[in-house]
Amino acid sequence: MSHDSRKRPKKTAARRPAVMRIDGARNWPKTLDHFVWFLLRAGVKPEQVTKTLATSVNRHRYTQALVVPRPQVLEYSRVITQWLTDPLYLDAYGNTVALPVTGTRRSFRSLVRKALPHEDAGDVLKVLSRHGIVRRIPTRRVQLLADTFLPNGQEQAQFLAYTLSALEGIIDTCHANLTTRDPKKQLGQVQRLVIAERFDMSRIAEYDAYARKSAHAMLAKHDAWLKRREIKGSVRGKGRVGYVGVGIFGFRAR
Repeated sequence: MSHDSRKRPKKTAARRPAVMRIDGARNWPKTLDHFVWFLLRAGVKPEQVTKTLATSVNRHRYTQALVVPRPQVLEYSRVITQWLTDPLYLDAYGNTVALPVTGTRRSFRSLVRKALPHEDAGDVLKVLSRHGIVRRIPTRRVQLLADTFLPNGQEQAQFLAYTLSALEGIIDTCHANLTTRDPKKQLGQVQRLVIAERFDMSRIAEYDAYARKSAHAMLAKHDAWLKRREIKGSVRGKGRVGYVGVGIFGFRAR
């Protein structure tokens, strides 16, 4: 009777594929590489790029480094969208209701579980409270104070994380549109600009208010639309789950 003494490899559970996400602080080499390609493509000499980059690094070498939050924290705004659009968390007039911190059905914890299933409700509450988005009231409930997650000016690390991720998204889209002719690879990477060359700058405050209001309305619609089409639970098959979104920025020549 023969016996095979060789050890058989143990079966391991299949890991859920990690979703590639925008993370400007971690993916900066790719962003910088794309930008260098833009410059060379535009005819800038390699030695000019090298010299200018070295000068910039030398000029900013004593810049104080901040501890940038993990990219998932930047998605806490989805809790606000869920609160504003889910009938379970609204009163009869469509206004958000103050929520108990814990509970199985109508609480801040259940709200976070719906919007961000893998995030800790306690950490979400702490971050949103720090930015003045929510507050805990005497009745031991959480009240929504703002409908937009704009980092507080004192929270520079969080604002820096948003900035780096925005730059990564913008440059990725522009690079894809310049380097591929395959329409399928350009899906979800929209690049559009609206420019006024002779704008009356005495009305810049008026335009700023209009831009912020319309941008907020557009982003809220996109956030809700994307949320309804997200896949819940584990998924088999590469490429089935992806990270997509849209961003808006205004600019003025200086």
